[in-house]
Amino acid sequence: MDDSLLEPLGDRFRVSDAVNAGATPEQLRTRTLYAPFWGIRSRIEVRNLRERAEAFMPRMPDRAFYFGPTAAGLHGIPLPPRKVSDLLHIGVVAGERRVDARGVVAHHVIIDARDVMLVDGIPVTTPARTWCDLSAGGLLRHEVVAIGDHLIGGEHPLATTTELLAALARYEGRRGSKLMRDALPVLNGDAASVRETWLRVLIIDAGLPEPVVQCVVVNRWGRKIGRCDLGWPQLRIGIEYEGDHHRTDREQWQYDIRRYREMEEAGWLIIRVTAADFADAPARDRLIRRLRSAISARVRTSGVN
Repeated sequence: MDDSLLEPLGDRFRVSDAVNAGATPEQLRTRTLYAPFWGIRSRIEVRNLRERAEAFMPRMPDRAFYFGPTAAGLHGIPLPPRKVSDLLHIGVVAGERRVDARGVVAHHVIIDARDVMLVDGIPVTTPARTWCDLSAGGLLRHEVVAIGDHLIGGEHPLATTTELLAALARYEGRRGSKLMRDALPVLNGDAASVRETWLRVLIIDAGLPEPVVQCVVVNRWGRKIGRCDLGWPQLRIGIEYEGDHHRTDREQWQYDIRRYREMEEAGWLIIRVTAADFADAPARDRLIRRLRSAISARVRTSGVN
């Protein structure tokens, strides 16, 4: 096949466009071309969500946009494993003809034009609107807060609290609205990980005092000696969530031991939490009892109310 026929079509193109350019169906079945979707050929092998989304673009109607789990993946929003999908979720405005294709989950959506944007030329719901759609899709409270924390946190936030409020106002009255309204006051852009957010929400929902995120640990003379994921500085209680890397990375493990020792020598109580403490309801109840007991003990000894 004469490659010059297909060069104007780019790296991904519709079979019909290639045929119109002079290619035969047999020529389009060459090993140098991939067929990620019916009616599409790609010079690039599709290996991940972004490449699948890009590969489908030749068939994407002007009225359509990536939605829900697919929008989350394109924005880099972390999802609970059960919500991750290899299928492409594509939305159109309610009343428009839905996108019908194998490998696609089609959605009719009531949506404002302000809630759709382009990411590298790909139409996708904005991060704020994606938060709304995900929240309506069966997420739990701590997961809704964790995604909100991710959106407003980091050096380059994907959204602001104001944008979340505006998107929710346009979404108001639909499924998940109350869940999001209740989550908004709990959002904290300083959260460093999803698990830390889950722990913070667990503590708040148990009726314990809200902990400080990225709690600065100081010694008796006020010198900073580190920080904990969460903590109550007035009580000198710090909480550290330890992922697997704290255990498997020997250098990290030794650093943690030195750091915790210095904090404890400064009069701090360091409570270490692992994934096992989230394993089930009894484990979470034990963790809350442990934290409640630590707070009570410190209040008695310090006189802090």
